[in-house]
Amino acid sequence: MKKNELIHMHTLLVEIASDFLEEGIATQDDMKAYNQLKVGPMALRSCRADHEIAVRTLTTALATCAAHNLGRDTTTVPGQSLLEPPNGTESTGTDQRLASN
Repeated sequence: MKKNELIHMHTLLVEIASDFLEEGIATQDDMKAYNQLKVGPMALRSCRADHEIAVRTLTTALATCAAHNLGRDTTTVPGQSLLEPPNGTESTGTDQRLASN
């Protein structure tokens, strides 16, 4: 996916997140991991990898909120590690970024 396509998708996901917040499906606390990244769709100078991580984190948060809203098990949503706060003392050694083509 090209960077401009990724940014477009990022923008659409932010719109969905806004709707989820308005409808009470999600809370600000649910979006905390995404907000801590400080990479919004208008951060055009941010690198592609930063947008990829932001999109993956936001997608995971939205999927978790949707699953919870439907009464489904949220632990089965892939990417749960993206929503956990960084430990800071220990690195897991896993890189959540996709390889750029």
